[in-house]
Amino acid sequence: MDQFSTLEMPFGIGTMLWGDTRLDRMMAGRIIPDETLLDIRRIAQERGATFFDTAEGYGVGSSEQRLGRLGFAKPGNLVATKFLPTLWRWTPGSFVSATRKSNARLQIDRCALSFIHSPIHLRSPRVWIRGAAIARRIGLLEALGVSNFNAEQLRAAWAAARDEGIPLVANQLMFSLLVYGSSQLQEVIHASEELGITVIGYGALGQGLLADNLTKERFARNRLAGRMRLSMADLAALRSAIGSAAQNHGKSMAQVCLQWVRSKGVIPLVGTRTVEQLYDTLGAFDFSLNGEEIAALDAAALDSSTFDRPMWRRVLFLAFLSALTGAVKLARAVRPPARQRSARG
Repeated sequence: MDQFSTLEMPFGIGTMLWGDTRLDRMMAGRIIPDETLLDIRRIAQERGATFFDTAEGYGVGSSEQRLGRLGFAKPGNLVATKFLPTLWRWTPGSFVSATRKSNARLQIDRCALSFIHSPIHLRSPRVWIRGAAIARRIGLLEALGVSNFNAEQLRAAWAAARDEGIPLVANQLMFSLLVYGSSQLQEVIHASEELGITVIGYGALGQGLLADNLTKERFARNRLAGRMRLSMADLAALRSAIGSAAQNHGKSMAQVCLQWVRSKGVIPLVGTRTVEQLYDTLGAFDFSLNGEEIAALDAAALDSSTFDRPMWRRVLFLAFLSALTGAVKLARAVRPPARQRSARG
């Protein structure tokens, strides 16, 4: 489909912290000014990066709202969003209603691509897929993606989408050298290739675990390291392999990690909050790793997996997200955030 040729571009830009809530301010350290977002859009478009990834859960819709207000969803860009299967959503109509609201925030009539943000719910993802098919029939949505689905879930979702008559075109999941050795990840990659589904990978830098400036203090504060039960020693061989490739090419470790993801035919999704971060990301795609370097990185990759967490913990996390989303929505209804002024205004 021509609309999804953007998915063949080198990388996508993640907008998780582009909202304007207090939570966004707390997590990002500030609310990103409109002018910075416009500069990011202009520079990215000039370099052919026109895929922007958002979600209704990012800033409880405020990320979508800012993208819409600033014109990110105009023709020529692909703005993809995500449906969050919170615990109060139970029917296909929930997906249709959420899509309608996301479209309104993005200031579009028809969304090119919407992901099911998680397979975890008391109801089957087939419910949301049926809702997506309804949304497509009434002109609200063009195609569907899934996020964090394992191989079995992906195959079931693809079959359901085929039966319902909606294209399932992408699977978004954690993809980095921390997890590449996982048998479950390899199964997902194989299933995606077999079904013709594009893999979009987030977390390429391991929340900084695979970047140059990792210190003992930063490692101690790294939540991903704690969740994966990693030690600094566990990372030593992998970081050495990344550092060696970086030195060979005069690049940073982060740039090597992003180029490695792209070498696997996976689209890296890169969170971008400043123009400087964008330029650093662009530097990851003006060189190529050779076969020997890729093999060394593959051999050093760890086998942690995002699919190994106990189901009860994943359900508990979904309950937490549901409660947090509801609380922020209530707070915004009581006290809507003021529109951010331009940093140059």
